[in-house]
Amino acid sequence: METRVIKENLLYLGEEGISRYGRRALFVYLFLAASFGLMWAFQKVDAYLTPSYAREENAPQNDTLSTTAPFEIKEASLTIPKIGVAAPVYFVDSSNPDDFLEPLEKGVAHYPSAIPGQKGTAVLLGHSAPPGWLGSYFDGVFSDLTKLEQGDMLSVSINGVAHQYRVAGKTILHRGEDIPSDLMESEVSRVVLLSCWPPGIDNKRIMIQAEKI
Repeated sequence: METRVIKENLLYLGEEGISRYGRRALFVYLFLAASFGLMWAFQKVDAYLTPSYAREENAPQNDTLSTTAPFEIKEASLTIPKIGVAAPVYFVDSSNPDDFLEPLEKGVAHYPSAIPGQKGTAVLLGHSAPPGWLGSYFDGVFSDLTKLEQGDMLSVSINGVAHQYRVAGKTILHRGEDIPSDLMESEVSRVVLLSCWPPGIDNKRIMIQAEKI
């Protein structure tokens, strides 16, 4: 999250409100700022991760399963035309939630899993944010996942080669609920998009399943 940008936006709104509406606006501004801050604080990176992935006691901190591609991944991106998503994808060779903080500030994060375009399920994580959030674009890159319906298209590009996927399902996962094992163990080339739900709060997770065409 670009803390500087958010801080500048909040300060600007506060100054404008006070100049127009007087001191009463200060109390309203402080209340709204605190509310947004609390909502964002609830969204933790580990909330995206399926518990069996993120919390296995003996899980290695540097998971080599994410480097199964027989080539060097120089660049990757995700495009979802229906909801206007165009974001770089960063591959994280770790199951430690702290290692996802920086990638999620800059785009979408690939959790150690299958490589898009290959057999198996690729897990992609992205932030969501409440309506009116004043942060960066990537703070809310997955905020509109709920608008995706069966048949909608998305594309994951690896080193300039685009892999097309069609949305096959949408699921709300409750706190502590895993990604279904049949999705992770299948050899079907699939992408799973995960984000906190509702936007900005980690009570649940929204999961979009899309299969390669």
